[in-house]
Amino acid sequence: MNVSLTKAQFFLLLFIFQTGVVYIAFQTPLIISSRNSSWFIFIVASVIHYGLLLFFERYHSYFYLNAFFRWVYQIYWLLVTVVFIAYMSYVLASWVLPQTPEWIVVVIIVALSLYANLSRPETVINIGVLLIPLIFLFVIFLMLAIPDLTWSNLFPIEWNHTKQIVAGLIHSIYAYFGIEMYLIYRPFLQKDLQVKGRPLLTYQLVIFVFYFISVLFTQMFFSLDEINLIPEPIMYILKSQEVTFVKRLDIFFVYIWLSWSIVTIMIFGLSFRVLHFMKEKKHPKRSIMVYHLLLAILPLFVLHFRSIEFIKNSLHYVIIFFTILLPMVIIGWNKWRGKSVS
Repeated sequence: MNVSLTKAQFFLLLFIFQTGVVYIAFQTPLIISSRNSSWFIFIVASVIHYGLLLFFERYHSYFYLNAFFRWVYQIYWLLVTVVFIAYMSYVLASWVLPQTPEWIVVVIIVALSLYANLSRPETVINIGVLLIPLIFLFVIFLMLAIPDLTWSNLFPIEWNHTKQIVAGLIHSIYAYFGIEMYLIYRPFLQKDLQVKGRPLLTYQLVIFVFYFISVLFTQMFFSLDEINLIPEPIMYILKSQEVTFVKRLDIFFVYIWLSWSIVTIMIFGLSFRVLHFMKEKKHPKRSIMVYHLLLAILPLFVLHFRSIEFIKNSLHYVIIFFTILLPMVIIGWNKWRGKSVS
């Protein structure tokens, strides 16, 4: 594919992908596993994430994917996208559309992604610009909850339970699950642009602050007993705030989150295009349509409360393998063989 990215486009694409869908829900498993230490463990996880970004930046040229690994990642993205679409439909059914058949929501999400991915790649790349003011509204309106926060919920920090620390770090992966996309899109960055140094650090600080505020507010707003019952804590915090311009602030933000998440699904589709059409293939539109047909059918098989809860409690292990371990193995293997991306 003939795509050329500026630094702004590159980091915006990465930010949308890494924050979409999971932003409203990853705090719950993190706090359940780490308790009062959650905010501190998340800081450690963010340092690890930054270290991975530095590692990927240094060795990104060795992330060469042969035909086998291209298919591995395409199948992985397909399955993750299916799970995310099912979760999006579940959240909408729980919060704003309880009477709407689930398949209608799935079809609408997939149809929007299909339309974007049948267009030029720049359509998906640039659409995230429209979300910037909406996304940061989350942070602004979360500030309304400051009078209701209990600062003592942040303490004591327990740093002597190895199992608790490891569990917290593993669940923090949800916040940074899309890090392999750095390697996918880095070769498309314009050749005269550099991202190491200040640009990479700035990106890390922006995404860290964005997530860290949500972790702090969730931990201070709910007690440890309450958090076990709150699947989407950010939405519950917003629901508790009273404003004059809208009756229920949470519903307003559910639709913003939906738009944000749909763009994430579009980026999944664009990533499929990047790998699938790395070499010239016949009938590209047909392949894209088949991919989206699968996206329209497969989520219906997991659109059940038990299935979604099981996936939420186990998906992080899959993410660790495909976003961290496998890329590092591929980079190490190609470096040893002297094989790099052209």
